[in-house]
Amino acid sequence: MEFGTNKVAAQLYEDIAVGAFPFGTKLVEERLVEIYNVKRHTLREAFGHLEELGFVGRIPNRGVFVREPHPKDVRELYSLRSLLEREAVREMRLPAPKETIEEMRFIQDLHTTAVHDLNFRDVLHLNTDFHRVQYSGCENKTLVSAIEFYATRTHQITALKFTDARAMQNVIRQHEAIIDAMTGDSAQVLEQRIDEHFNRERIDQYEREYTLRHDRASGTGSGPLALASRRNDAR
Repeated sequence: MEFGTNKVAAQLYEDIAVGAFPFGTKLVEERLVEIYNVKRHTLREAFGHLEELGFVGRIPNRGVFVREPHPKDVRELYSLRSLLEREAVREMRLPAPKETIEEMRFIQDLHTTAVHDLNFRDVLHLNTDFHRVQYSGCENKTLVSAIEFYATRTHQITALKFTDARAMQNVIRQHEAIIDAMTGDSAQVLEQRIDEHFNRERIDQYEREYTLRHDRASGTGSGPLALASRRNDAR
C-alpha cells in the first residue's frame, strides 16, 4: 500500500497491522509525535490515510482509536477480494512465466524463514510481495490496484494468525500450492488454491472472538469502536 510522502502513515499502518497497537487502543497525538518524530499535521494526515483503510476511527470529543472491524465488514471484504482475485486469474496467462515462478519461490523462501524466526514485520511485507508478484501477470492494472487495496484492508485480520504456528504453516503450504497451480494451465485449479488461502475458518474464529469480547463488554454498544473505552491508551 502506497502512502505517498507520508512515511509515518506507512509506519503506523505497519505497527497496527502487526498488533503493536491492539484493537481499541487510543492513538494519543502527544505520544505519537514523539514516537515517530513528526509534526502534528503530518500525524493527522496519516490518521486520514488509515481511516480510509478502516484501520482507525474517530470518536467525537474522545480522539482516534484503532478500529476493531465488525465481522460483517470482514466477511464482505473477503467476499470482494474473492471476486476480484478470481477475475484477475481469468485475465492471467497460464502457465505463469518462469521468471515469475522463480521470484515467487524466492520470496516464499524468505517468508518461510521470517515465519520460523517470528519476524512478523517481515512476514507482513513478504506476504504482500508474494501476492504482488502473483498478480503481476494480470494486464488489468486497475484490477491489480484494487486487489492490493482491499488486501491491505484485511491485514489486521491476516496478522492475527502470525503467532499461531499451525496457522502459519498452513499459510506456507497454501503459498506453495498457489505456486504449483501457476506452473500449470488450469485457471480453475488456481482459483481453488486462492479460495483455500482465504481461510474462512479463520473468519469464523474472528467472529466468535469478536462476539465473546463484546459479550464481556456489555453495555458499550456493538459498533466497530465499541470497546475503545475499555482498552489501553498508546502511552
